[in-house]
Amino acid sequence: MHCPPPDGAVDPPVVVCVHGWGCSAYSYNRVLREIADAGCDVYAPDVRGHGWSDKPLALADYAPDALGRWLLAVLDALGLARVVLVGHSMGGGVVVRAALQAPERIVGLVLLAPVGFGAIPRTRLLRWLTPGLLDPLLPRLATRAVIGLGLRTGYGAIGAPTDRDVDEYWAPTADPAFARATRLVAHAFEWELARPAELSRLACPVHAILGGRDHLVPGSHLRAHAERIPRLRLDEVPDAGHVLAEEVPELVVRAVVEDARAWWHPPSGPG
Repeated sequence: MHCPPPDGAVDPPVVVCVHGWGCSAYSYNRVLREIADAGCDVYAPDVRGHGWSDKPLALADYAPDALGRWLLAVLDALGLARVVLVGHSMGGGVVVRAALQAPERIVGLVLLAPVGFGAIPRTRLLRWLTPGLLDPLLPRLATRAVIGLGLRTGYGAIGAPTDRDVDEYWAPTADPAFARATRLVAHAFEWELARPAELSRLACPVHAILGGRDHLVPGSHLRAHAERIPRLRLDEVPDAGHVLAEEVPELVVRAVVEDARAWWHPPSGPG
C-alpha cells in the first residue's frame, strides 16, 4: 500500500507487518491505511502456513530460522532492499530472526507483544493437546465459535472483536490444510528464548510495545532480557491485552510512523 510521502520526500520508509500465530494480514486491518496515509509504503503478507499463504506440511518449514528466511524471500520477491519490520506475537520472533539473518536489510524493528523471550505455558499445553494423530479431526474443531473465543482472549480492557473480525479470522479455515499447518507451527516454533546470547547482535533499533493486561505473553519475559538488546526502547499500554494493533490502533500507527521516519532518515550529526 503506497501513498505519496510527506514534504516531497522521494524515499518513503518501507514497512512490512508480520502477524502472529493463527492470524493473518487482517490483524493489521486497522492500521495499514493510516500508516500508508502518513507517507510510508506498507506491506502485510500472510505468513507461511496462515491465512491464504502456502501451507507446506513439513515441520522444518515452520522453525524460526525457516520463517526468517521465508520473510527475507518475501522481501526479495517484492524488491525491497531495506525495510522496517513490525512483528506481532509470533511475528515478533520471526522479524527478530530475519534481523539476525540479514542485519544490513533491516532498518529497525517494532515488536508488538512479541514472543520468543520466555516460556509460555499455553503453548506447551497446546502442543500436548494436539498430537499428529488429531490432524484428521482438527478442521472440524476450527469452528467459528472456537475462533471467536480464541480471539476474545487476546483482548485486555480495551474494546472487543466485532462479528466481522471473527468472520475474517475464521475464513482461512476453509482451506483444508489450515488446521494442520497451524498445528505444525505450534510444534515447530521456538516460543521460548532459545538463543539469548544472539540478542546482543541485534544491530538495529528496537521498539517493543507491551500490553499491561496481556494474558498470553507476559511482558516480564522481554523486560528480563532488555539489557541484552543494545538499542531497545520499551513501552507498555496498561489496559491493553495481546492484540495491540486492534485494541489501540492509533497508538500503534503513531509509533510505527514515528519510528520509521526517524530510522529511515536519521538526523545528521554535527558537521
